[in-house]
Amino acid sequence: MDKRRWMRSGGAGALTLALLTGGAFGSVSAASAAENAATNVRSSPAQKPADGAAEKKAVMRQANLALRALADRNFAALAEMAGPEGVRFSAYAYVVPESDRILTADELRGAWTDRNTYVWGSYDGSGRPIKLDFRGYYAKFLYNLPYSAPDLVGYDQVVRSSNMPNNLDEVYPDSKFVEFYVKGGRSGAKNVGGMDWGSLRFVFEPIDGEWKLVGIVGDRWTV
Repeated sequence: MDKRRWMRSGGAGALTLALLTGGAFGSVSAASAAENAATNVRSSPAQKPADGAAEKKAVMRQANLALRALADRNFAALAEMAGPEGVRFSAYAYVVPESDRILTADELRGAWTDRNTYVWGSYDGSGRPIKLDFRGYYAKFLYNLPYSAPDLVGYDQVVRSSNMPNNLDEVYPDSKFVEFYVKGGRSGAKNVGGMDWGSLRFVFEPIDGEWKLVGIVGDRWTV
């Protein structure tokens, strides 16, 4: 497993630089490290071997482009990065291939203007179906936190996980992923005791010599 390397940074670009020149994790401050230790950040039980610098650079570049496209609502750009079968959207760490919604490249291009309601999986705790149009899913599960200014970035390593099982390695065995983590207290919600943290994982698979986006997995505090 890559060694953890901490460095001060003002944004996602410097975090990426830290990842490309060092270990699997990047950080914006020592305070973030203390916060993570205090909240029992843990790594995924399935650790992957270290990768070459060129592969890491390629995956990190794709992840940052995907995050930028998501933040800018540039779904045409995101569609260009999609795998041949599309992108699976998973609201929580446990990916459910049977019910998590997949959008093809064409569907991604028109997602923002599609006001139809779809089922995106099930809510944690209640088990009720997540029935939202794409804009609703975007606001609640995709860009609900400032992921473009993350507190930590993990390359092919889980930065922080909820109490929900993480089966990313099982569903995407040939993948690499990049996690953007935002610590609690940045959502604007009051008196939640740091439970408003969130992570967004961009999952890529090598297809025809390119790293293609096949999944976007969210993680957050769960019951």
